[in-house]
Amino acid sequence: MGNPGMASSRLEGLRPAFAVFDVHTHAFPDDVAKRAIPTLQQAALWFPCPATHDGTLAGLLSSMDRAGIRRAIICGVATRPEQTTKITDWSASVASERLVPFASVHPEFPDPEAEIDRIARAGLKGLKFHSYYMECPLDDPRCIRIARAAAAANLAMVFHTGYDLGFEKADVASPERVRRLHEAVPNLRMAAAHLGGWEQWDESRRHVVGLPIYLETSFSLSRCRRDLLLDILANHPPEYLLFGTDAPWTDQKEAVERLAALPVAEDLKHRLWHNAHRFANLPLPGSR
Repeated sequence: MGNPGMASSRLEGLRPAFAVFDVHTHAFPDDVAKRAIPTLQQAALWFPCPATHDGTLAGLLSSMDRAGIRRAIICGVATRPEQTTKITDWSASVASERLVPFASVHPEFPDPEAEIDRIARAGLKGLKFHSYYMECPLDDPRCIRIARAAAAANLAMVFHTGYDLGFEKADVASPERVRRLHEAVPNLRMAAAHLGGWEQWDESRRHVVGLPIYLETSFSLSRCRRDLLLDILANHPPEYLLFGTDAPWTDQKEAVERLAALPVAEDLKHRLWHNAHRFANLPLPGSR
């Protein structure tokens, strides 16, 4: 597939009017992607959710090129404790100028502080936490312990929030739990995926909107009721808004087009690029 850090020549001329940093994508080692993508597609309970790329790094980069996306965070999820170190190692091996992998520490991993220190020393910028796959509520002491260690190591964290398409509804990642986690670890740079609570956006409006928590748009621009979507964007601090897609579970090009069409200030669309770099503790390209 060549060097994933080299921008494809096809990217020029395809970029939207604003620079795009997608803070929520997924990709796997090639052999894992062949198994993971069909399994995850079949797990969707509420409605069909076909993947829009094959789950590989090459597939993600091709999708980014089509959408005019310049950078993306890859969110790893350790569904078992023994996956934790493997995800760290793979993430460190594939990090590049365009791809920013976030590692993942399972709540049953025996020494999360030591692994988070290793993640930081490897130059990675953050972690992903998914309460459904990890069977751990957001305000559980195990999650709080990981969040505190991440904050101490100056790492960011992306949290799945709200319900999940692949599971029966459960109260493990609700907006109220998002708020409790923030109160427990207020110095953590945390992003609440799916606008603070997928399919729980009314609760996000009550419990999360207005707090110094990053909200990202993944899998929400086409699902959240339009008036509520615009209300959330208008009432959350603009410096805490991010663009995300959840690719391959959302088509990145379509998501960028939806963002471009939103009746919000053009300045906000440009600001998302800067917000994402601040969230991930990355310098803006060309600013070094």
